[in-house]
Amino acid sequence: MDFLRKYWQDAGGIIGVSVCIVLLMNPAIFSDLSGILWLSFVAILFHQFEEYRWPGYFAGLFNNILFKSEAPDHYPLNTQSAMIINVAIAYVFYLLPVWFPHIIWLGLSPVFMGFFQVVWHGIVVNLKAKTIYNPGLCTALLLHVPIGIWYIHEIVKRDIPTAIDWIAGTIYFIFAVYIFIIKGNIWLKKSDSPYAFSKQQLGIYDRR
Repeated sequence: MDFLRKYWQDAGGIIGVSVCIVLLMNPAIFSDLSGILWLSFVAILFHQFEEYRWPGYFAGLFNNILFKSEAPDHYPLNTQSAMIINVAIAYVFYLLPVWFPHIIWLGLSPVFMGFFQVVWHGIVVNLKAKTIYNPGLCTALLLHVPIGIWYIHEIVKRDIPTAIDWIAGTIYFIFAVYIFIIKGNIWLKKSDSPYAFSKQQLGIYDRR
């Protein structure tokens, strides 16, 4: 388990690169929505890699700046909670639409999550931290947004989504943010957690 806590984001990066290679070898898949949904899955893997590996100091910013933590190396976010929350988001929330591409609202929700990442990293976090960049912003802008726009363009062009899809997709997105991000951090935080982030993951926010 300790190995997974340290390297889950690296495994995600490797999986993301592998999926890209397979997609490049099978370009016909992009004639179907599943190809775009695979790219959406890749986007979240690379997004998590940017947050927690390179440059990777989002955890330090999150704990220190957003929550004014006295122990930013492990509270409220720690390596255990970061792993559980992010793995669930990537391999459940983002991967389910890949296996069920005909369920449009299921595919719309991760797209909305990707747009939300731009607001979160680009506006909320930057304003709080008084920065113009924080780990996660580049992949949000360069991957989540164009892939999300492409997906919406394709389903609208094919006249696929119904009003129910848009409503259900929005509700599911809000539910996912609430469960995975808000409640997940609350349920898994421990002031005495032994699962501390590395100096790299704390970056300039290392106060030890």
